[in-house]
Amino acid sequence: MKIIVASRNITNPEEKIALEKTWGFQIVIPANQEELLNEAKDAEVIIGSNVSEQVMSVATKLKMIQTTSAGYERVDMNAASKYGVVVCNNSETNAESVAELCFGLIHDIIRRISAHDRLMKAGKWERLEFHGEGEIHGKTLGILGLGAIGSRMAQIGSLAYHMDVIACDPYITADRAKQFHARLVDMDTLFKEADIVTVHVPLNTETTHIVNKRYFDMMKPTAIFISASRGSVVDEKALITILQGNKICGAGLDVFETEPLPSDSPLRSLDNTVLVPHMGGSRPTMDYQRKAAMDNVIRMAKGMEPFRIRNPEVYYRSSKWFPR
Repeated sequence: MKIIVASRNITNPEEKIALEKTWGFQIVIPANQEELLNEAKDAEVIIGSNVSEQVMSVATKLKMIQTTSAGYERVDMNAASKYGVVVCNNSETNAESVAELCFGLIHDIIRRISAHDRLMKAGKWERLEFHGEGEIHGKTLGILGLGAIGSRMAQIGSLAYHMDVIACDPYITADRAKQFHARLVDMDTLFKEADIVTVHVPLNTETTHIVNKRYFDMMKPTAIFISASRGSVVDEKALITILQGNKICGAGLDVFETEPLPSDSPLRSLDNTVLVPHMGGSRPTMDYQRKAAMDNVIRMAKGMEPFRIRNPEVYYRSSKWFPR
């Protein structure tokens, strides 16, 4: 079976040799787009998060696209359905790491940790006023998207910080939310009541700019906004306007509409933001994601149904999977 690896750092030379020897795989790592298009012609699997219709149109034997991340918005899902290609992602593999980063951002904003660090390194001894009300304990945590990461945020918030956790997710039942110590509410209620709003939804046509001016205007002036899913889930211009007017306490951002974040972005000059460069997944998490992606390919090679299929209708209908 030929596998195209179009994702960074998916295999090191030793792993590549071991996989080829153990499973009889032919693993190809193309150097550029032209090489990818040429090698894809007889490939059955592509491991990568950015696969276009152009690639799928020439890959006549392609059965599966496996992303190394939870996000799969850069895979052309319409083309995948058209060409009978199953798309699998890596949801849940980075939940712990992203949740830890989000609480780190929350701590930093409220206690102004990085701001104090900059002052100390400049030779000063000055205590800034806390943002918000100074503590996480007992506050209301609002979670938009109660999937793998959102549910972990709920557990940490309720159990470690005794927070009142509210969540909005149309795909989760109230009973399921209770298992994560969360109470389901609508989006209006979430943005009005939460002291901290954190966003954990995938990027798709339904969620693009789902967080916009309307919802920012509902937030408390002492509230904090955290974004660590995908940049375009948030209307960044609306967020900048709210922050520039000090209408909310602050924001911690790991993702942006344009990445890398432009050097002239107004977000860089605001003192009520904490910014990090899309670093939600730690190195151990990235290693785990790499292994999980390849394990799913091996599962497919054994003739088993792959895990985490995002377009299951293709798996059951495509003649590539069940020849007629």
